[in-house]
Amino acid sequence: MIEIETTKKLAHLFAAHRERDWYFVSPGGNWGDYLIYAGAESLARSVGLRWTNLDYRNIASAPPPAGACIYLHGGGGLNPWCSGRAFATLRSALSVPDSLVIQGPQTCDTQSGETRNRFALTLADIAAAETHFFAREKTSAGFLAEILPPGFILHLEHDTAFNLPRDELLGLSGLREPPKGRYKLLVSREDNEAPAGLLVASDDAVRLDPANYARTFRHWLRIHAFATHIVTNRLHSAIVGALFGKPVKLVPGSYHKNRSIWEFSLKERGVEWCDSLDSPSAPEYSLDWLPRRIRNSWKVQRALLRLRGVPLS
Repeated sequence: MIEIETTKKLAHLFAAHRERDWYFVSPGGNWGDYLIYAGAESLARSVGLRWTNLDYRNIASAPPPAGACIYLHGGGGLNPWCSGRAFATLRSALSVPDSLVIQGPQTCDTQSGETRNRFALTLADIAAAETHFFAREKTSAGFLAEILPPGFILHLEHDTAFNLPRDELLGLSGLREPPKGRYKLLVSREDNEAPAGLLVASDDAVRLDPANYARTFRHWLRIHAFATHIVTNRLHSAIVGALFGKPVKLVPGSYHKNRSIWEFSLKERGVEWCDSLDSPSAPEYSLDWLPRRIRNSWKVQRALLRLRGVPLS
């Protein structure tokens, strides 16, 4: 079992190697993951780092040169139900000879034997000279301390999204100052990490999944910026809400991620944890009087959201 390094933070590692050639690799994902990338890049700029962006689709076929510094953006992809890209990019980075590899703050599934098997395959052939692995909460850090091989340096640090200053966040949103809220926002994820139960709220909130609805990262940010309150089972909807200074309630997802990051990062920022929510009241903007085919159409739903004040771009 390896120890957790408590003194060197990600900023220290960036600064210590600022003169070297850096490559930042994103594993892909939804618009919420772009908040992770934006925070890491803001941190890198603050210490004078320069880098080349690499896509997960080409790191294996066109890897960085030997001796490069490779930063893999963090996230929550180290589990058996996601695409496997997080494991693949980590394995590709570790195969670059004499490289410095930093895995940005991650959450891992800690229960499945399949996750352990994937880690074993990913870490089987390491050519890197120095390897650092950041966990973004204590549950994953404890798991990683058990499975990472000797030679890895394990760190515990907040999600890089928290490095994003308010002025940069507003700039990315196309805003000069935080806008007045227009609606209560209920964010219920619609993917393979969705919890078993239906997420409902006791008041008439706008209900959507911005990761699917938003057209761009800027649009995703603005959907949250114009909310008065946010209730969500999507982690980065809670994080961006906290960064905007909104009242936020976070509810469980399908595994420990939401609770673990709330305990480590969001509780101290005023986000409220809720194990469950009340049953919904009758919606103010009900379309039950329309035929199902009409009320479920994309155009009708978009028009209704516009009526509620949700930005269209």
